[in-house]
Amino acid sequence: MSPLSSFAVAALIALAAVTPAQAMTDSERERLAEYEQFAGAPVGDMPFWRLQSYEALGTEAVVVWTAVNKAWLIKVLPPCTDLPWAKAVGLSSTNHRVSAKFDHVVAGRDRCNIASIQPVDDKALRAARREKREGK
Repeated sequence: MSPLSSFAVAALIALAAVTPAQAMTDSERERLAEYEQFAGAPVGDMPFWRLQSYEALGTEAVVVWTAVNKAWLIKVLPPCTDLPWAKAVGLSSTNHRVSAKFDHVVAGRDRCNIASIQPVDDKALRAARREKREGK
């Protein structure tokens, strides 16, 4: 390797090390806070048969629905840079269970380790949103 190409590689590595992860937008921060308000205590794992829908919350979290009224707030360990831009997400699982210790969220090229899983009271969340819209 020539001295010039060695310098270029070193410069790219240094640039990658100092480039901060994408910050959450105000909207993502607000939505995450809203979900956290209706989230229960962290659990070790969750049942998983299929993913009905999801909402990415920046590079730090995703809410997944495994049934019509069954939502889970999943926080991931950084870096998970593809999460906000992924056209779809997936979850690894074993025996139809997603574990906070062993499984991950798949988003684009990223396999994001799960930091925590919290059940979300989806009915209470929707009721609060409805009240907010109606100005109560």
